[in-house]
Amino acid sequence: MAQLEIVKKVKNAILYKDQKGEFFVRIDNVRLSYPFIGSPSKDEDDNGNEKKNWRAVGMLPKATHTDAKNLLKEVITDLMKKNDAKVPTSNWFLKDGDEADDENMHGHFLVSAADSKKRPKVRDERGIIMDEVDEIDQKFYGGCWAHLLIRPWYFSGKANNGKTYPKRVPANLVGVFFHKNDAPFGQGSIDDEDIWEGVKRDDDDGMDDDDSGL
Repeated sequence: MAQLEIVKKVKNAILYKDQKGEFFVRIDNVRLSYPFIGSPSKDEDDNGNEKKNWRAVGMLPKATHTDAKNLLKEVITDLMKKNDAKVPTSNWFLKDGDEADDENMHGHFLVSAADSKKRPKVRDERGIIMDEVDEIDQKFYGGCWAHLLIRPWYFSGKANNGKTYPKRVPANLVGVFFHKNDAPFGQGSIDDEDIWEGVKRDDDDGMDDDDSGL
């Protein structure tokens, strides 16, 4: 198992490097959006074929994660420099949530991470590894908080199928550590106290006594 060396620590983030010189970043206290951590999402690749993805968007509150965001930008800049490349911010794994359509993302920096080959290593709030897919799907939902381990990397645009695509700086989702619960994203709870008035009960045939319906 590869050992990671700490390169730099900032508030809510730690930069690591492995023996090959690849970067890994631990980002703490992020809120998850669109998590597919136990069961993968079923997307389409550039050829229209089905592609499985274990993925999540980590929402980093701007009030507490500016240092973490700056660290991620340093990593992206370093990857571009090493590969003598320029990649537009639209193709980074790091984005500004204020520009997103989803209002839940406003006031946050966004980190998108995914892996199409294997599920990330998943741990509960006690640090115990989780293996059961159903339990993972129930544990991690849009709106909960977690800590992420990601691996940023540079994509030159040259694919194995011989086609050329835009250059990107994506990130693999390596590990997810559950932190705490919060209100789930999506439709909130509703008061159904008066909704069921007049609904048929088990002892009610739904008709008036003097009305056969014929």
